[in-house]
Amino acid sequence: MRHYIGLSEYNLRQKRQETPVYYEPSSLINSHLLICGMSGVGKSHQALNFLKSASRTNAEIDVFDPHDELDAIPGSTACTFSQATCYGYNPLELDLDIHTGGVNRQVDFFVSLIKSVTPQFGVKQEGALRNLLLDTYAACGIRQEEPRSWRKKSITEDLRTALINEQDVEELRKYYPTLEDLKAFTRKKVIALTLGGDNKCVTSFDQLTRLQRRLNSLQRKLNKEVDDQEIEQLEGQVEKTKDKCIEAYTTFIKAMDTGREIDDVLKYDSTDVLISVLQRLQLLSATGILSANNPPFGRSRVRVHQIKSISHEQQVLYVKLRLQDIFEQCKKMGPTPTGTELRHIAFLDEAHKYFTNEPDDIINVISKEARKFGLGLWCASQQPTAFPESFLTNVGATVMLGIHTSYWKRASSMFRISEDALKVIKPKEVMAVKLLFDGAVDPPFVNVVVPNPNSDLGKRAAAAG
Repeated sequence: MRHYIGLSEYNLRQKRQETPVYYEPSSLINSHLLICGMSGVGKSHQALNFLKSASRTNAEIDVFDPHDELDAIPGSTACTFSQATCYGYNPLELDLDIHTGGVNRQVDFFVSLIKSVTPQFGVKQEGALRNLLLDTYAACGIRQEEPRSWRKKSITEDLRTALINEQDVEELRKYYPTLEDLKAFTRKKVIALTLGGDNKCVTSFDQLTRLQRRLNSLQRKLNKEVDDQEIEQLEGQVEKTKDKCIEAYTTFIKAMDTGREIDDVLKYDSTDVLISVLQRLQLLSATGILSANNPPFGRSRVRVHQIKSISHEQQVLYVKLRLQDIFEQCKKMGPTPTGTELRHIAFLDEAHKYFTNEPDDIINVISKEARKFGLGLWCASQQPTAFPESFLTNVGATVMLGIHTSYWKRASSMFRISEDALKVIKPKEVMAVKLLFDGAVDPPFVNVVVPNPNSDLGKRAAAAG
């Protein structure tokens, strides 16, 4: 790929020379790209120019568009994700690589995704969700210790519904479970812990634990009490509670069927924990982004994911789910022959909102490891200082289109660009570009005249391109 950015501003003004500046990922440390600019400075225009150049190559392109304004790429197919379309991808399909995939890997990834968009997701909820996922896979005959069981077929929501209506359990087990299966399994466990379901043992055990807590509380009060009348009253309550505990324990023992009932209670903690997990799954699945209804991109090589109609946390969840799959697909193809070929581009608009400082976050993993597999991460943002160091130190090309003055001081330190250089930038006329060539050590930003028919220098830059 060779994308024309513009003309060197210094050579054009000082030497009267037209020196073109190109973005050529094969000559850079990697193909990652960062475009920074506040609203109105031409960020979307420049992003589209880069993407149009990329569309003329053989690279696969996935554009994640939160504003529905990047669908003008030649040959692209756009798909809207919303409650009306209910398009999505099944998050429970497995990577079959015995070294990097399997049940545990997907469970870890799914749990980390939920945690990344749910700050209030506590340790108990995390543990319950992890066990729910493992049990859902097990119900479909998929177990971590049996890699041959990992291979299942992809299913659609319509096919799943049809098989359930036909009660064709054997056929259903040939497919990967879906989020609907996970939710159904969770509901079943909620019922079991609340009403006993098919197993009265769970209910009696739950009652026993509540009575034991009541007994412990009464005994603590009894030990602290000094009033004879109050002591006598508490002693009576203690004895009654003890009798109820004995009765509940007897019921619990008689109700045990398999001996695994206690394990269920220990795994899922309480009804409240399970209900909170179920509510979170229901909220995140409301738009269908975690459904098995794949979007109709067909064989299009350039896919524009229009995610304006879904919430912020759903956008984050969806983007990271897709990035995980894109990265795994690139890894399966193996390293590129030279380590510089560009096979796949993932473009994130408003990219800062997807980043975290967690080293195992899929975006940070791609930043550090994707180069040799031909995956380029292209990001556009109004907030240049919101990116972690792990990404900024692994970007082959950085483009400054004009950032708000409130970011200048910190951006100067983070990007090693002087405030004087930031002042020279003129929206839609002059940008600052840093190209980190392979073997170079921290090259400076250079000013580049942007192709623009509305200015004299811009006309020359346009003609040169």
